[in-house]
Amino acid sequence: MYSIGEFISYGNSGVCEVMGTEYMDSSIGESGRRQCYILRPLHDQSCKIMTPVDNQKVIMRNLISPEETKQLLDDIPKIETLPEQSARQQEISYSRALHSGSCREWLCLVKTLNQRIESRKLKGKKVTATDDRYFKAATEKLIEEFSVVLDVNADEAKDMLMEAFEA
Repeated sequence: MYSIGEFISYGNSGVCEVMGTEYMDSSIGESGRRQCYILRPLHDQSCKIMTPVDNQKVIMRNLISPEETKQLLDDIPKIETLPEQSARQQEISYSRALHSGSCREWLCLVKTLNQRIESRKLKGKKVTATDDRYFKAATEKLIEEFSVVLDVNADEAKDMLMEAFEA
């Protein structure tokens, strides 16, 4: 179980603070009451998420450690990019990576899209809306987690990420 005040990664909501737990009546068809986390997304302090402690549908995990963060940044040159595919298959791959809950998968996605975007620009082509959307979403997830883990502001986390891609 997570502790009150702990930061975790919760599905598409990103980094959330565990504000407490509460028992809720189970949904239709289930008997009894279920213990739920009360989560507050870091990016939206006015939001409150209630989710069962034993939720198996949404990825809920501890944040990576500062050491793991630094290792991931060092590993960027070794991280493989996603293979070229049809537009539809590419979007499916992008979606899987984004929803994986894995910082390594997010880095893979950002690296893939960064190369794709640069390649398109060099050819005088525009960045596709799909590429732009997934690039921004994955980058935001990484910056948010890295900033909490390394105890730096979002701009510093972004600078670290961009420097690691340039190295």
